[in-house]
Amino acid sequence: MRRFEGKVVMVTGAGSGIGRATAVRFAAEGARVSASDVNAAGLAETMDLLAGTGHHSQVLDVSQAQACRDAVAATVAACGRLDVLCNIAGFAGAYHLHEVTDEFWQRMIAVNLSGVFFLCQAAMPHLLESGGNIVNVTSTAALAGHPWTSSYSASKGGVLALTLTLAVEFGKQGVRSNAVAPGSIETPIQNA
Repeated sequence: MRRFEGKVVMVTGAGSGIGRATAVRFAAEGARVSASDVNAAGLAETMDLLAGTGHHSQVLDVSQAQACRDAVAATVAACGRLDVLCNIAGFAGAYHLHEVTDEFWQRMIAVNLSGVFFLCQAAMPHLLESGGNIVNVTSTAALAGHPWTSSYSASKGGVLALTLTLAVEFGKQGVRSNAVAPGSIETPIQNA
């Protein structure tokens, strides 16, 4: 089946793990994929795996607001439109509450929550035009308490709340927003 023929899908965190698997599957389903990741080497490996032609890639640090705006603009310029935004880029780490440094907290919120916000904000005009979709990856850590994950759980809980808000705010205008909350999966983020 080629359920995404003629569609453009932007996937963050595409350099490994869930992001890579998502990009590969969308390409197999006929989509033009705009893949991004902060890891250029991993991103290049993913691009080698994509079926079809016309895909786009870009190195992106999602914690930077302007970089997110530029990445969405570059996707639309390269691919002509945007139909689906998949926010998968993430950062993890487990520490006791008293061990979490200011820097670690700020990085966790910047990558896992702010990046999702920046990309949704930049993509929304294009998704309204195409009647598109947002898929944000959160975590079971957003749904229940997990020890040693105060910053991670807070960031992923924010993604869940943001997604629910976008669903209500833009659903009647034709943009669907959904969150996926996987449990622990053996991917490179587990070793971060």
